Amino acid sequence: MTRAMPSKLPDCFHWVEDEAGRQRLFLHNIEVLEVRQQRGGWVVQVHLNDSQLPAPMVAVRSPAAGMRWGARWSKLRAPQLAALVAGRRHEPRQTCP
Repeated sequence: MTRAMPSKLPDCFHWVEDEAGRQRLFLHNIEVLEVRQQRGGWVVQVHLNDSQLPAPMVAVRSPAAGMRWGARWSKLRAPQLAALVAGRRHEPRQTCP
């Protein structure tokens, strides 16, 4: 069985692994989501989301699966996430190719 790599994200996104073993995805310097261990399993918790929709939490089977899910989710919503980040930073919207 091969391990699939996370989807290629635009350069303005980047993953960071912290000391607790969580994988955190950032857009510029704002945290979008994290992949963390919870109750013996793994979950993806979205932190950057439209205030009208609840922030999703998805169970995944491994950190790599969580990173793949997070990358796909973020890639599909890149323009909306860039607008949310611009609103939080009070700066002009930065485009993300």
